[in-house]
Order: sequence, then C-alpha cells, then structure tokens
Amino acid sequence: MTTLRPQGFIHEGVHKPINHRNGMWVLLWSLFLGGINVHLAGREPVLLYFDVVLLLWLIYYVFWRGLSIDLSGWILRLGMFCLFLETLSAVVNYHDTYKSLAAIKILGCGLIVYAVARRTPPSPVTLSVWGAVAGILLLVNFQTVRFGQYEGEGGLKDVIEIVLGRSNYVASILLLLIPIAVAAVSFHKGTTRWICTGSAMLMLAGLIVTMSRGAMLAIVLAPTLSLPILFKAGLRIKHAVLVLVLGGATVFLLPPDLLSANAAFIAYRLENTDEDRAEIMRASWESFIQNPLLGVGPGQLGRAIASHVQVPDYGQQYMNAHNLVLDALAENGLPAGLALLAMVGIVLYRALRAAVFHPTVLNVALWVAILAAVIHKMVEASFEGQHFQVIFWTVAGIVEKEARSLSVTIHASKEALISL
Repeated sequence: MTTLRPQGFIHEGVHKPINHRNGMWVLLWSLFLGGINVHLAGREPVLLYFDVVLLLWLIYYVFWRGLSIDLSGWILRLGMFCLFLETLSAVVNYHDTYKSLAAIKILGCGLIVYAVARRTPPSPVTLSVWGAVAGILLLVNFQTVRFGQYEGEGGLKDVIEIVLGRSNYVASILLLLIPIAVAAVSFHKGTTRWICTGSAMLMLAGLIVTMSRGAMLAIVLAPTLSLPILFKAGLRIKHAVLVLVLGGATVFLLPPDLLSANAAFIAYRLENTDEDRAEIMRASWESFIQNPLLGVGPGQLGRAIASHVQVPDYGQQYMNAHNLVLDALAENGLPAGLALLAMVGIVLYRALRAAVFHPTVLNVALWVAILAAVIHKMVEASFEGQHFQVIFWTVAGIVEKEARSLSVTIHASKEALISL
C-alpha cells in the first residue's frame, strides 16, 4: 500500500520535485531591465522590457518549440471573467484610458505567466538567485541614498527604490521568495546549498532595507502560524536554531545606521498611529459603496480616493487602499472583485492542502510564502504592479504543479487500497 510520508528538512535523498531546466528564467530576469517611456498622444506610458520579452518568448516556445499552454482550470476561468468585467468597467468609467489599459494588461500578463509556470515552473534555485539580486540592489540603493536628503526615518524609507519599484512593493515580492530559498537549502547539497543560503540571507537583508513593518511582521507571523505543519515536515529545534543563527549573522553584517533607522521608524510608528492609512481605507470603502457593481474602474482608485479623503492633496499621493480586499472591490466592483479574491483564495487553499497532506519541504515553503504574502496584502496591496504579479503567479503555478502531484499520489493510494 502506498503511504504519504513527511520528509525531513535536511537529510539524504530528499525529493526534488522541480529540478528540470526551462526557459522561464528569461521572463523573470527581464523584470530587472526596467522599461522605457513611450510618447503616445501626449502621454508617456512606461513600456516594460518584460512585455516585449514575454511576447517574443511566447512566439518562440509556443510556435517554434511547440509548448502547449493549458488554459483550463478555475483560476484562469475566473481570471478571464475579471478581464471581461474590467474591460467593461473601463468603458463605463471613462476617465484615464491609459491607466485602465495598463491595469488590464498587468492582470492579463499575470495569467499568462501562471499558465506557463504551472506547466514549466522555474526551479527554486532560480527564484532564490533572482531574489538575491533584488536584495543586492536594495543594499546598493541604500548605500546611495543613506547620506542624501530626506526627512526622518520615514523619509529614508520613501526614497529607497530599485528598478522593481518602491521599498514596500519590493518587500512584498521578497516575502514570496525567502521561504522558497530556505527550502532549497534543505534539498540541495554542496555549492548549490551555499548559493541558496547566501540568497536567503541577501533577501532577508533586502527586506530589512525596505523598512516595511508589515512585511517583517508577515515573515515572522506566517511560519509561526504554520509551526504544526513545519514540525510535520521534519522541522526540529536544531533547524530553527540554524535559521536564527544565520538570520542573526545577516543582521550583524548590516550597516549600523540601517538598523538604527529601522528601530527608530518602528518606535515612531508605535507612538504615532498611522491615521492617514485608515483614512485612505475609509475613502476606498466609500468609493466601492458608490460603485458596487463595476467599481471605479481599473487603475482609477487613486482618483476616487482623492475625491473622498478629507485632504484631497494627500489622497492623490496614493494609488491603492493598502488592502487587497478593498482594492479588489473598489476598483473592480463586487463580481470581479470577488472573482479576484477567489483566485487568491484558491492558491492559498491548494498550498495549504499540499502542505498538510504531503508535507515536503517545498510544499510547506510554498504555503508559508503564500500565507505571508496574503497577510502582507492586508496592509499593502501590490496586485496593481506587474513585477509582483509575475512572481506571485509564478509561485502559484508551482503550487498547482505540486497540488497535481499530490492528487496523483492520493489517487494511486486509493487504487492500491481498492486492489487489496
């Protein structure tokens, strides 16, 4: 009879479910190329090099290499439903066509990446090294701006930015990759293990550079809530101690002024509540109440917020509600908003199911990564960004591939039981 057995965090012969090579790494690395401003009808929208690379990649792999992309499944069906309603909302809420088209394009590209990733996902090592580069860029940027002009620790946080985006936004991306890098350490040996270890440490350093309190809380809260699953997967005290030692070493190697800036910023926020963010969330909810069916339009939430906050000039600085639920409902309306939330919920459920019923190191890491990202999304919405969507739906594709492997294993177990 076939049985499902948990696999330890570090031992000989740990299963490596994703170790094949494919060309999806090209898409990920093209995100670091940034983009160019295109002059169009008096506007200068940004065209990411990723968009061009994705188009060429699809032409090459689909038409030349014969890659079959499966468009079935609930996530893609709900995604198509969202795209249809977003297009309808953009027509009804005719305010800024370029922003609406950009928002629709971002979700569309995310769905394409998901369809590709669930067939040919990148390896955990690829994701780890990619995240390490993001961490290095953050450290370099901090060294550049640390002696610049800014007002207080909050001002320092606001000027930290790399090609992927602002500090909080990059933090939301790193949350998805740090657990995967830690998992990759356990099922690799030799040089690859050290590469993954260094990548995890660099990503942690980058996360500290972002000074994102929500991200730091999420990366602590997600594994804490998942301790029963972690122990089931083989986590032991010695592994936790090792992680803490490496994390402590990372913090020790960081510039002292970065640590003092983080401490001062956290202390400041503890003493002074962020009433502005609560005001932004309230304005977003009012925007939804006034437009419950189709929302205010894709990419139009910033304009709607500005008309509801008590100080309009302040509201214009923000383009989202800092909350995934409010963002989805206010921009897209109830039907499309619920569909988008359902897509995220399906990914979360599949990750949890795989982690509970087949607690391999990778499955548990995927669950922790998705959970951390969702927790962070309650205080910082990042779905309006192309970079985050690419990484999120890439990880979601890996989750589905692992979930399918679990279904095959469970089916084989049932067949074995019936044969007995």
